[in-house]
Amino acid sequence: MASRVAQQAPLAPNPVIMASMGHAGVGIGAEAYRWVLMDVGADPKAPTVRGEKEQLEVLRRYGSTILRFGTSIRRGETPLVPRALLVDLDPRSANLILQSYPELFAMRDKHALYELGGAARNWAEGRVRFRQEIEKKQDIMSRITAMSPEPVRGFIIPFSMGGGTGGSFSSEFMRYAKTAEDFGASTVAGFGILPEFGWDPVIPGPAHISIVMNLAHQIRYCDTPILAENKSMRMQAERLKDLFAKRTSIVDDLPKQIQVGWKEYRNVNLIAAHVIAEFMSTFIRETEWDMSNYRTWLAASKPKFVIPWLMPIVPQGGPTLKSLEEQLKQGNEGVLFDLGEEEGQVKPGPRDSACVLVKIKGTLGAEDREFLKKIVRDRFEIQESRIIFIRVPALDNEAASAMVLLNLKAAGQRLLPLIKEAEESWDAYKDEYQKRGLSTEEFKQAVLDTTGHIG
Repeated sequence: MASRVAQQAPLAPNPVIMASMGHAGVGIGAEAYRWVLMDVGADPKAPTVRGEKEQLEVLRRYGSTILRFGTSIRRGETPLVPRALLVDLDPRSANLILQSYPELFAMRDKHALYELGGAARNWAEGRVRFRQEIEKKQDIMSRITAMSPEPVRGFIIPFSMGGGTGGSFSSEFMRYAKTAEDFGASTVAGFGILPEFGWDPVIPGPAHISIVMNLAHQIRYCDTPILAENKSMRMQAERLKDLFAKRTSIVDDLPKQIQVGWKEYRNVNLIAAHVIAEFMSTFIRETEWDMSNYRTWLAASKPKFVIPWLMPIVPQGGPTLKSLEEQLKQGNEGVLFDLGEEEGQVKPGPRDSACVLVKIKGTLGAEDREFLKKIVRDRFEIQESRIIFIRVPALDNEAASAMVLLNLKAAGQRLLPLIKEAEESWDAYKDEYQKRGLSTEEFKQAVLDTTGHIG
């Protein structure tokens, strides 16, 4: 039986790896894997499958992000572990996740990188340390090979854009993934989370400089640069807090005495994890869409930044589109980026488009498509010919969901004030950055690249 399963199970030959850098990235990335497992009814604290039928059913839905970790003959189980690299800069976050989920992150010595010097608010310092510690000292290629014996098809990189080290490590990893000889053909998706100034513990000025550098790296090295805002996600999390209280989180499994710093972002991280899980579903389930299709979709777009619109934000109900309609009537949906709609700034541009990921059971018929098209058209006036639909199969016990990836010129315009603030802050901080190798010329080029792309 085991040999027959091995021959038939559709474990993808070109897997995708999640690379999570720093406190925010590790928390969101680990939460996303937990979400993927719970979506199909698996236990993330004991991720195993039994029997030929269950293995075939589950592996079809885990293929490119979950690795079969040998076989337990004694128990008749096949353990599953995520293809995940957790880079600990805190240095607490990765260790806490690994302690809380030892069975999920079973390849402990391969999943995490430690002793990297702690976090810092200086983007330039993070870049230097990545090049010195990751590229030169750490055998990162062997770690990735251990997690993915097959050639890597793509990388997913969730990160906070307003910090320092986590964002710069993530930006450098984007560059590394696109330029390293072994990964040159890989598709890179970056999930950048913009901070809410006055709420998140970020320092104005340095945070703005980090945002500019991170945006420039997403433009250069990301095939799918996705943006969300803590402000929008926090507002949605507060609005739907009663629903989130019914959904468990990785934070709930951390020891009570060390939940400080995590608990406040519990629901916000759940939203970010849901976005990533929906995105992953398009190439880890039985669908004709492949991760590289995102690159092709955005190749001629300017800007190519996309923002997520979740429907519902907290999954509820059954797997049919009718269930999704009921959730929309209840207001369980939201765009996770502040587009300034009240100021009339959502204006369609010549390259505006939408990619609608629809997870339902059964077919996505003409009426279903028209229903969803009308929602997108009414909200953003996007032409029908520029709306792409991707059907993702749902299991019997899953809630139907949809995520719209919006490629809007308005999103780029909303970034301009952040870039302006970075320019005005540069002179006050340039000496500190120049000590770490970030020159004024390089920073100005990042500003030009970013404004030229979104302007």
